Amino acid sequence: MLIDNYKLIFDQVIRVSELDLFSEDAVWPFNVQVCITRVPARKKDGWSQEMFDKFALKLKSSMARNGSVFLIVYAPSEQKSRPFDIVNSMVRAGFTHVDNIVIKKTWFTGKRSGNTLVNSHEFVLQFCNGDVWKLDREPIFGLLGLSPKEMSCPGNTWEVDMGSLDESYPESLAETLINMTRTLPGEVVFDPFGGGTGGLKAAIKLGLSYYSFEKNKKVLSKIKNIIENLNSQEQP
Repeated sequence: MLIDNYKLIFDQVIRVSELDLFSEDAVWPFNVQVCITRVPARKKDGWSQEMFDKFALKLKSSMARNGSVFLIVYAPSEQKSRPFDIVNSMVRAGFTHVDNIVIKKTWFTGKRSGNTLVNSHEFVLQFCNGDVWKLDREPIFGLLGLSPKEMSCPGNTWEVDMGSLDESYPESLAETLINMTRTLPGEVVFDPFGGGTGGLKAAIKLGLSYYSFEKNKKVLSKIKNIIENLNSQEQP
């Protein structure tokens, strides 16, 4: 299945492919300005160091010069060093490691564990495909509900409503990260691992093109409905 929008809106393109992102037939976007995705950090979700090394190199070839990458990840109980493994792999691929954002969840898992600490936070690992990046921290105040008068710099620890477990990350987080990069309308946002509609909704709201790979039938159905509603709104 391939989901496409049928009408260009200010040169905005939405393209979601059901192919595996490593398939020979998978077409990755070129000149990506912003990549936002949740990395599968558990082995049962497909994680392996070899897989991620391959991904990092492939992503490097798709990114625009000085484009930004935001990888959402947590430290699974099976391997607490997973975020650091990801950082090392991205650096080996040639990315500059810019910063780490700690996301404090507003909800906790219901299952107790007697031998591990429950993950109450996640990381957003930020990288640049180059050595020039300019970040606007103003959008963070809106996400956190703060006033610039209250705090000159909100820091890198954010409390965020991560929303439903059906979504890989919320629209509000994606919109904030995109706005921090001052991406221009029509430029490309890429979510290679898919898993939800947060990035798509943020891209549509900001007038950006959106590319993703998605195999989950439930998520594909949501994406199709969003695009159909978008096209119906644009009909004369």
